[in-house]
Amino acid sequence: MKKNRVHTDLITNFYDKVGKGELPEVFLMTFPIAVIQKTIFTHAESFLKEKFDLLNSEVDVLASLFTHGKMLSPTQLYDLTIFSSGGMTKVLKRLQERGLVYREEDKNDKRCMLVCLSERGEELVQKALSEISKECNKYFEILDPKERELFGSLLKKILVNINKI
Repeated sequence: MKKNRVHTDLITNFYDKVGKGELPEVFLMTFPIAVIQKTIFTHAESFLKEKFDLLNSEVDVLASLFTHGKMLSPTQLYDLTIFSSGGMTKVLKRLQERGLVYREEDKNDKRCMLVCLSERGEELVQKALSEISKECNKYFEILDPKERELFGSLLKKILVNINKI
């Protein structure tokens, strides 16, 4: 309870400072996004570890495979995720040891070994994504359907713009 009170005080102080012109107005957008991201990431990390014995990075790889045809090269996976190639090697090794992914020779390039989502990996990632989406939905249930739609479309607009910069 004390933690929430301190957090609320920090938020109130932040908005007061922006309102008084002590901080740039752009922080009205960037600060909330950063706090929301950190909160969701931290919650997801502990939830996924406890419920599925998965790290966020492992779910990231499994979800990338699931949403992109269940078979990708390590380079494609690296491009779709947010960790280093050394980190990718460790994640792939753990997932392979658990039977969630396997390696297969690329028919178009015999030098490349593709990473493939196993049936077990597909089942696990579908269940994990379903469960974590229920958890994360709690953050947004304060928004009515029109606000959710607007929020989603504004975020998409920002993401598209980021890719142009």
